[in-house]
This record gives sequence, structure tokens and C-alpha cells, in this order.
Amino acid sequence: MLPLIDLHLHLPGTVRSQTLAELAAKHEVALPLPADELYSRINSDPTDDEKGRGPWFPLLRVYELISASLRTRDDFARVVFEALEDGKYDSGICYAELAFSPSVHIQAGTAYTEMTAGIELGLARARQELGVDGRAIAAINREDSAEVAVDMVKTVVENPSPDVVGIGLDFYELAGLPEKFVEAFQLAGEHGLHRTAHAGEHAPTASTVQIAIEKLGCERIDHGYQILRSPEIVARCAELGTIFNVAFTTSRRALIGWRRESVAAMIESGLRVSINSDDPALFPTTLRREMGIAREVAPSVNETWFVENSIDAAFLDGFEKAKLRERIFGSSNA
Repeated sequence: MLPLIDLHLHLPGTVRSQTLAELAAKHEVALPLPADELYSRINSDPTDDEKGRGPWFPLLRVYELISASLRTRDDFARVVFEALEDGKYDSGICYAELAFSPSVHIQAGTAYTEMTAGIELGLARARQELGVDGRAIAAINREDSAEVAVDMVKTVVENPSPDVVGIGLDFYELAGLPEKFVEAFQLAGEHGLHRTAHAGEHAPTASTVQIAIEKLGCERIDHGYQILRSPEIVARCAELGTIFNVAFTTSRRALIGWRRESVAAMIESGLRVSINSDDPALFPTTLRREMGIAREVAPSVNETWFVENSIDAAFLDGFEKAKLRERIFGSSNA
């Protein structure tokens, strides 16, 4: 099996339940249930039958609890290392890009430089002990105002870290459409930061993908399934070679037909996709499992194609991508 790459991976979504239990106790964060039970109760949209078997907790509510429990440099170092450790032993990953939301942690009282110091320590340890490399993406919480987003990018720019290589845009798409964040993304681009965004996930229109590419300057798109609503935008993205970082398991019932069908249709339409795990600890899933689903829904393409797309979409320079490609395909041929 080929070593894998995970580019759509949220740091809070990698935190083990036992780690959350320990960190929440350490920082006196009250959890509504024991952490392992809380994880099993993530269900943003329970069915009528499930409603009577609650309590259920929306994903973003659990995100908030996890984020509030990450306070110190050592906390960040620990969860970064554990994310890459789990990725290696569960799925054979050799490289990952971890998204974190600075404004959420700042609201909990953590300084940005404390976060990046921990991320750097965790990545350094993973490189040394696991042989797994990684980078980080500072994601804008789209529920924040445009002004807060600009301030966050300024913070990233003014406190450079070799491991924070880009910015993203996440949380619930309808809470902040991409045009709201044009200034923040333009600022990031002016300072050489890579750019990605969740688009075409919740909003029932392909236009959010187009805006993310044309106005935000995004080099790749996270999710993007709603692009299928516009053949014209599909054709344009196929022409550009835009890569969509998709994931099948994005809730406990996200293996419903439309997600599988959407990814298959994207591939059939000439779009490039990479396969990712999104929030593997919370649903739960693994990148290897997601790749298996991809092979089921798109039997006409092989694993090599997905991994090549991941390499091309990675926020690395040409030399680093060449090393990554040699490592993956060299080891597979050894």
C-alpha cells in the first residue's frame, strides 16, 4: 500500500477522547458527558427516531469544548504529535496539513505564539520519532466578522512560523460566505501565505466555489460537492486543474448516498480530488478507510491518482513536493 497524505484534517477533530478528558480536567473545562460518551453523541441532525435517544451534541459544540481545553504550548504539541501518530499507525500517512482556528483559542485565553510554539514542537517530534512530516494552516472561523478575520491574518503575518504555511476558512459555511473574507485573503496572499477554503459544502450553490477561487485566490478547495450544480463552473475548475480535498465521513451519517455519488460525479466530470479524513477521531474514521471508500465509488481510478493529486495540492514548494513524491513512490517500488 502507498503511504498516504492528509490535507483536510482539523486539529480539534484528531484529539483522542482520553486526551480531551485529561486536558479538560487539567484546565477545568466542564464536559457535559465523559469524553468517550460525548464523542459517541456527536450528531448534528438526529433523525426523528434518534431524537428520543439523546442527548446529542452538534459537531461545532464539541469543537468548542476541545478548543477550550487546548491552552498551553505543551497541549498543542501533544495533540499535534498524537494526530500524526494515529495517522501513521492507522493509515500509513507520511505527510499531513493540520488546520487550527486561532480566534477560537484566543477567545479561550491562549496567545497565538503559544499555539505556534506547540505546533512546531509537535511537528518536530513527529518528524524525529515517527518519520511523518506536516505543516499547519491557520483557519478563519467564518462565524467571525470580517474585521476579526483580517486581524487574525495580521497576527499570522506578524508572527511568522516556518510550519504555518497558509490560511483556511472553516466552520458552518452558511454562517459566513466567502465574499465576506476577501480582504483577509488578499492580505494573506500579499504576504505569501497559501490559501484554501471550505466551499460548496453546505450552501446549495456552486458560486461559493467560484468566489473562493476568483476572489479569495484559493489554490485548492475543501469539500466542494455543490459545484455539481453548475456545469460551467465544473468545466472551468477542470480546466484550471483545481483540486478538491474531499472526505466521505463528515458526520455519523455522512456515508449517505449523495456524498458518495457527488465525489464519483466530480471525478467523472474531470475534476481532480484528493481523499482526506477531516475529523477522524470524532466520527470516527481513518484516512485508509476513506481511501477504500474512494476506490469503491470511483473504480476507474487507482490510489496512485488520488495520492498524486494530494502531492500537487500540498502547500509545499517544488523541491519539497519532489522529495515527497520520491518518498511515496520510491518506497512503493522498493
